[in-house]
Amino acid sequence: MAAGRKDSFFGYWFALRGWVEWVGGWGISRALFLSLLFIGLLSILSIFIPNLTSFLTGWLIGTAPVWLPIMLIFAAWGVWMSYIQNLWRSKLDTVLLEIKLPRDIMKSPRAMEIAITGFHITSGEITYIQRHWTGSTRPFFSFEFASFNGEVHMYVWVWEQYRTVVESQLYAQYPDIELYEVEDYASVYQFNPETHICFCTDHAYTPRSDAYPIKTYIDYELDKDPKEEFKIDPLAQVFEALSAMKQGESMWLQIVFWANARDKRRKKGAWLRWENRWENDVKDEVELIRRASATPWMDESGIERRGFPNPTWSQREQMQTMERNLGKLPFDVGIRGVYIADKKVFSGPALNSLRQIWRPFNNPGYLNQLRPTRGMNIFDYPWQDWKRIRWLRVTQRYFDAYRRRSYLTRPYVGPTQVMTPEILATIFHPPSRTIEAPGLARISATKAEAPANLPK
Repeated sequence: MAAGRKDSFFGYWFALRGWVEWVGGWGISRALFLSLLFIGLLSILSIFIPNLTSFLTGWLIGTAPVWLPIMLIFAAWGVWMSYIQNLWRSKLDTVLLEIKLPRDIMKSPRAMEIAITGFHITSGEITYIQRHWTGSTRPFFSFEFASFNGEVHMYVWVWEQYRTVVESQLYAQYPDIELYEVEDYASVYQFNPETHICFCTDHAYTPRSDAYPIKTYIDYELDKDPKEEFKIDPLAQVFEALSAMKQGESMWLQIVFWANARDKRRKKGAWLRWENRWENDVKDEVELIRRASATPWMDESGIERRGFPNPTWSQREQMQTMERNLGKLPFDVGIRGVYIADKKVFSGPALNSLRQIWRPFNNPGYLNQLRPTRGMNIFDYPWQDWKRIRWLRVTQRYFDAYRRRSYLTRPYVGPTQVMTPEILATIFHPPSRTIEAPGLARISATKAEAPANLPK
């Protein structure tokens, strides 16, 4: 009997969930639907229970000494953390460094992977006082692509105190590049809703968890340093999309990241012990795949036994790729993009190129994908945004978040995914000469020391 009631409960639950998802698929707020459903149920109950309203009011007032202080504490804590972190951030000096590219870069993205490893810094929020009283955080960085009228630039945004760290890591692997401090293009740009149209989006892992990576330069065999004419760099599509911007169009890409250091989960079988979430999620996924690859068999006594693992090709690739990345330092990463254009030249294909700009790195079959999410992607139906009020509000929030490089800290905290230096280096590295996008400018001369035998 109890089992029947349990099945009935789950049946109602999944039916309700299905209705909620169906309503959400039509662009109607799920929260609004559930609120109206709750109010409707209360209205029906009030017909059969005349004193229901007074009873609920009295119950809320009577129990207020219990739930009200808890709500106020949580609200005050959120306000305090936002205030103290924003105050601490306001005192930081930041710098935007533009990467000037030489004509020839012979190194594979593995050099960038080694450089990014040096960005894994966890200092700044080790103690409780640092995190919750002074508001300090561990340093975060931003890799950025920006195209202005088809002219492509690469930037690194960094705290001033970590500028030498960034410069030393990049110069160590790419001695021919040049890093120049430049004015922050995002801060000086003035968006005018009367003359401009803007489309904003995030890019996030889907449909699998971040235990599954995307394609990396190793999958394209760039780690084997093939000859220039045989190199296939998926970043070429990104540069071509940026170079395709016309006069009056701009496209910006921002990759904000910091060391994955405080993402924990409760250890299985223990209440007060914690472990790194991503690391153990990867181990769990590998174990699930390994178990799924073992074909069960029946012994002589009729008992089912688990067979020896015999993974398929895709299962083997999944396990090898995840375990390879498991041996590297993890970063929390947030990715956003912005397309801005004059109303006269706004282009639907250019907008779509932003949404699908990371497609060359996707592996929908058995790994992961970077797909567009949030931002303007939620507006599919006209009733979702009356007179484009929400569109303008989202635009303003995205511009403010972009200027602040706020993705991992308040006031704009977004959903992130875990990436290793291998993955980050794949989606951001100085391109070799095989990438000849028309908007990508390079330094005409190569830096070199003077010969030692010059006459004095």
